[in-house]
Parts: sequence; C-alpha cells; structure tokens
Amino acid sequence: MRVNIDEIKEGGLERAWDLPRERVDEMVEGDQAGYRAKGPAHVEASLKRAGRRVLLHARGTADVAAPCGRCLVPVPLALPIAFDLTFVPEDEYRGPAERGEDRDEGESAATFEPKQVDEETYAGKEIDLAPVLREQLILTLPPYPVCKDTCKGLCSVCGTNLNERECGCERKVPDPRWAGLEKFKKQ
Repeated sequence: MRVNIDEIKEGGLERAWDLPRERVDEMVEGDQAGYRAKGPAHVEASLKRAGRRVLLHARGTADVAAPCGRCLVPVPLALPIAFDLTFVPEDEYRGPAERGEDRDEGESAATFEPKQVDEETYAGKEIDLAPVLREQLILTLPPYPVCKDTCKGLCSVCGTNLNERECGCERKVPDPRWAGLEKFKKQ
C-alpha cells in the first residue's frame, strides 16, 4: 500500500486496495479480544497534494470476527474504516522541543500539539499507508465484543451457554461479609 508522491497530480489520485485475509489478520494480531479476519478488507483512498503536504481521505470495510466476551460464540462485525489524515514531510514537521520551546511544569505532558493530531510524517518520495491503516483498524475494533446486549454468558459452575438453555446450577455467590453468620444458623 505504497503511494509515490510524484504520481499525485493536480486533480489528485484515487487508489483502491483489497487486502487479503492474511494481511488483515497480521494487522489485528495481538488484540486481546482475539479478532480474526473473515475475508479481505477493501480500502479506497483519495490523495491530494497541498504543496509538499499530502491530504489523505480513506474509506473502506473490513469483515472480522471475535468470540463473544460473555458466551464465546463468534461475533461477526463489518467494521467501517473512515479517516482523514495529512502527511507532512519530516523536515517540515517540528514539535515544541524541536522549535526550542520549553514546557512549564504545569503544562500537559502531551507528545503532540492538538493541531497535529491528524498528521503523520513521511520521508522521501513514497508514503506507506499500511501502518496508518493498521492503526485506524485497531482504533475501530470494539474492545469487548458481545453477540447481543442481552447475552447471559456462560454458567460459572458448569460452563453451559445460558442463552441456549438453563442448567439449574446454584450460581448465587454469598456475600463474604456475612459468611461468619453461617455458623449461627438455626438448628
């Protein structure tokens, strides 16, 4: 997913990619929810030049699945990928420390200025869009996928999926603060 800056003419440049399932799996690898690609992801990008800066407008979809956080049933998701970003040449990109500005003790310790949130740097004549796409894809993933809001989960005693049937196990956990009173039961 590399773009040569010289290919971006005055009217802009339109590109589209279909990322194979294996590539999407690499991008979401290590996610704690256990996401896996169900198929290829499709991404369309529009690039325009503004001087040496490159404006990126990207849209797409990725079909992924992860186990439900409550009952472990696979949860399929069609994730929308949508973001706008400005690529700035490395030699033009300078933060406060590089400009010689000192921070006061009371200032925020952020590593970026608010206006630079939607900016990335590039070097040379080529921009690699894969790391940016990976970042945006990970930001889109729900951290705790559930099959439905009313999911009952698994029985903590026998492991039965409570959405499918009731198991009859006693799942009531007594309040440990009252455990000492158990020895004073009526006889």
